[in-house]
Amino acid sequence: MTDRFVSVVIVGARGRMGKTLLRAVLDSDDMTLAGAVDRTESPGMGEDAARLCGMPDSGVFLTDELRPPRGSIVVDFSLPGATDLNIARCVELGVPLVLGTTGITPETRELLKRAGKEIPIVSAANFSVGITLLTQFAAMAARALGPEFDTEIFELHHRHKRDAPSGTALRIGKAIAQATERNFEDVAVRARNTTETQRTAAEIGISALRGGDSAGEHTILFLGEGERLEFSHRATDRGIFARGALRAARWLVGRPAGLYDMADVLGLPRRA
Repeated sequence: MTDRFVSVVIVGARGRMGKTLLRAVLDSDDMTLAGAVDRTESPGMGEDAARLCGMPDSGVFLTDELRPPRGSIVVDFSLPGATDLNIARCVELGVPLVLGTTGITPETRELLKRAGKEIPIVSAANFSVGITLLTQFAAMAARALGPEFDTEIFELHHRHKRDAPSGTALRIGKAIAQATERNFEDVAVRARNTTETQRTAAEIGISALRGGDSAGEHTILFLGEGERLEFSHRATDRGIFARGALRAARWLVGRPAGLYDMADVLGLPRRA
C-alpha cells in the first residue's frame, strides 16, 4: 500500500471491465486517472474518458496510443491481440503493469516472463480475492484427498466471453495438478464427446457454459466413493475484479521487477 496517489492508465477502456475500472478509479480517494486507451476504430475516440462510465468529465481523453506518464501504472484488460505490444510498451517506458487480459498465447506468456525481469508485473486470469483463495483451497484439498477422488471443474460465464474454458478454470486446474504432481496438459480433459472411453483416475475434467449475464461462476468438485466435496465461487458484480486489479496496482508501487500474481498481492504461497 502507499500513502500517495496512484496514477493509473486503463487499457481496454471501452470494454465491460474497462468501464468498471474507470468508475472505480474516478470514485477512489487514493487513485487518479492518467490515461484511457482503446482500439483506433472505437467510438468516442478523443472524448473525455469519464463519459464512458457516466461520470463527470475528468480531463482525460480516450486515445488509441499507450503513452503512460512516468510514475503511472498500466492496467490492461484489453484483447489478446494487443497484449504483446502493450507489454513491450511498458517495458520500453519502465512502467509497471497489471495484466488481466485472458486467452493469451504461450508465446505471450514467455514474453511476460522476460518482461518481468525488466518491470514489475501482476498477471492474473482472475483478480477476485475470493477466487485466489478458492484456488488455494482446491490445491490443498486435492493434495489431501489423493487419487481416490475424481476432480471436475465447472465454470459459467456471460454470452459475450470469448475464451473457453476460462483462464480462471485453467489456473485452478493447473494448481490442482501441481499440488498432486501431475502435468496439467497431460491430464486435462476439456470435452467429453465420446461414450467409448471411461474416465481415468488421473484426469482433471473442465466444463464450460456460456449464456446470460453471469459475471463468473466456478465450482471444483472432488468426487469419491460415498462422498463429494465442492468449492464454489460466484461473482455477482464485476466490480470485484476491478477492486482486485486496483489492489494489485497499489501493491505494485515501489516493487522490484518480477512477474507476480494475486497470491503475491495477498501474501499467500504460490501453488502454480
